[in-house]
Amino acid sequence: MANLCDLRNLRIHFLASNRQSSVVNRQFFAGSILISAFLFLICLAAPALGRGSLDVSSVLEGKLLATAPGGPFLATGGNLVRLVSKLSFLLHTLEDKRLEDRTVRLEGSVQPDGAFEVEKLFTLKDGKLFKVRYYCEICNIAAVEPGNCVCCQRPTELQEIPVSEVTKDTVTVP
Repeated sequence: MANLCDLRNLRIHFLASNRQSSVVNRQFFAGSILISAFLFLICLAAPALGRGSLDVSSVLEGKLLATAPGGPFLATGGNLVRLVSKLSFLLHTLEDKRLEDRTVRLEGSVQPDGAFEVEKLFTLKDGKLFKVRYYCEICNIAAVEPGNCVCCQRPTELQEIPVSEVTKDTVTVP
């Protein structure tokens, strides 16, 4: 009989320790989820923190110096701002000699090195905004960067379209 009592005590002790360990496991699991969520949020914020600010958009207006050595640059308020873009066709447009000394409005963001990363380009005439595109009258083909027509290989014409006339189907440089 003594052995039977010992087995009952052992079973009661086992059940009690199992309840305690399940509480500990739940607490550990909840803590793990909180830590994981915190690390996930840090990973999301890391790229923005590396830039020094959270995706700050800016607008600059000035004279485009498309053919300047080391350019293109924007002359604004007595300063020269170096222009860069992740979009090659936008950078080619900024380097187009036909836009030299034109008043432009640029939307984008200031980079840590002081360069301005252009995301949108507008020309300004008499206070009105225009979008830029390149067009071949012969082939009726629009393009988003300077160069020859993809069809006839003749040089494309620079066109400026009032923003009020641009539709979702109009091909323009961003």
